Amino acid sequence: MATIKDIAQYANVAPSTVSYVLNNTKNVTPETRERVLRAARHFDYHPNQLARSLKTRRSHTIGIIVPDIANAFFTEIVQGIEETASREEYSLILCSSSESQEKEERCLQTLLSREVDGLIILGTGKKLTYQSIAVPTITVDRNLDTQYGSVTVDNVKGGFIATDYLLQKYSGEVLMLTSDLLTNTYQERFEGYRQALQKRSLPFREKLILHCPVSYAGGMDAVGAALGKGLSFGSVFAANDLIALGAIKALLLKGLRVPTDIAVVGYDDIPAAEFTSPSLTTIRQPQKEMGHLAAKILIEKITEKSNQPRHIVLDPTLVVRESA
Repeated sequence: MATIKDIAQYANVAPSTVSYVLNNTKNVTPETRERVLRAARHFDYHPNQLARSLKTRRSHTIGIIVPDIANAFFTEIVQGIEETASREEYSLILCSSSESQEKEERCLQTLLSREVDGLIILGTGKKLTYQSIAVPTITVDRNLDTQYGSVTVDNVKGGFIATDYLLQKYSGEVLMLTSDLLTNTYQERFEGYRQALQKRSLPFREKLILHCPVSYAGGMDAVGAALGKGLSFGSVFAANDLIALGAIKALLLKGLRVPTDIAVVGYDDIPAAEFTSPSLTTIRQPQKEMGHLAAKILIEKITEKSNQPRHIVLDPTLVVRESA
């Protein structure tokens, strides 16, 4: 098995330079870096991760907690995290909380016991604090605690854009389908809905806010319940794309045309939104960019290039397709 000394001799550099390049601990010239990496490839050299961890006191591992691994929105964020982490030679350990605060706490303890260098938490977004976390931490999508860095999208603005668009384009009231308003992202999207009504001096009607699980079935059941109650509405703002797609299915099964009879706008712009029939008009969140930024900020904190918490708020955008 080749050693660092073998690589140093082949690349005509000092062994310490090889160590700097392979461990990414000091800057070297691009030419020297490429020469060392070419030598490492020549010998098919793979650093001993355990030995490296003992020496640097870092595991080169990032822990991620997601609330629902089956939701494509979170999957896209994780893919962005992985792309950036991989370039910086960090591995990931993924844990799903299934939207349960209790399980989220267990995931947190499990990841900390694995001695991860840092955490990226896509949390449940409920009243939960993480005051005792001793490693660098970033929250994504759901901002839980200002002492840690965060990457979020302006959900109030997104909820406003979606509702205001429907009020401009379609007659009748807007039915809102949303998940648990204890979750801050859904609170904020609801606030955007309320502000759009207020802008146009329209009354807020509690009966037009229906709560449902974040799933296709949840959207179908909610629209079925709304129609069963005889609620009158000209359009639907679903605070999540899965709910929106379920809502469209329910409307079509009832013989209603989308958007001719009732228009639908979702939220997230998951990959399936573009390929359904009708394709889904939705509020886009830049999911991969959120993942890239979270990983970049976290690694900067791990490597002590930045110690101050950074809070990045990205803008949502309306993507107009066939459903509205």
